[in-house]
Amino acid sequence: MGATLSVRSATVGDAGAIAGIYAHYVERSVVTFELTPPDAAEIAARIGHVLPRYPFLVAEQEGRIAGYAYAGKLYERPAYRWAAETTVYVAPDRHRQGVGQTLYSVLIASLAAQGFQTAIGKITLPNLASVALHEAFGFVRCGILSRVGYKQGGWHDVGIYQLELGTRPARPEETRPFM
Repeated sequence: MGATLSVRSATVGDAGAIAGIYAHYVERSVVTFELTPPDAAEIAARIGHVLPRYPFLVAEQEGRIAGYAYAGKLYERPAYRWAAETTVYVAPDRHRQGVGQTLYSVLIASLAAQGFQTAIGKITLPNLASVALHEAFGFVRCGILSRVGYKQGGWHDVGIYQLELGTRPARPEETRPFM
């Protein structure tokens, strides 16, 4: 891999770099169903919405952001509060260098330490790299939403992948904030 990769909590100062990475996927792929790339101000607002409740992480390498990962609320209903949806994006020039694995390793460990019981990944299919990453961490495909997103001239499926993080106690403690 070369230079050392470090992972830390994102700050609003990272919003421009994160927006740049994400814009690539919004404009050139179907892995996200957003159609217009959000600007740095919108990304800063999203970071503020995620933190401090859930992790929002960046990977730095050679003085620049190589990727980012975060978790968020799966659904609004309170009984879902022990489940978190996970997301990871890697800068296009940093693929296959361990960035996604490093970020997901820290993200999943953080969620487990916070008391979350389940992590959910939603993957536009086909996406062999993302499926392989999730399966390497033990995520299991538990469903498919068929042809639910229309982008770039076609309808796309979304695979739902689930990772068990906890032991499902009869009376779970409330999850703890990330920060």
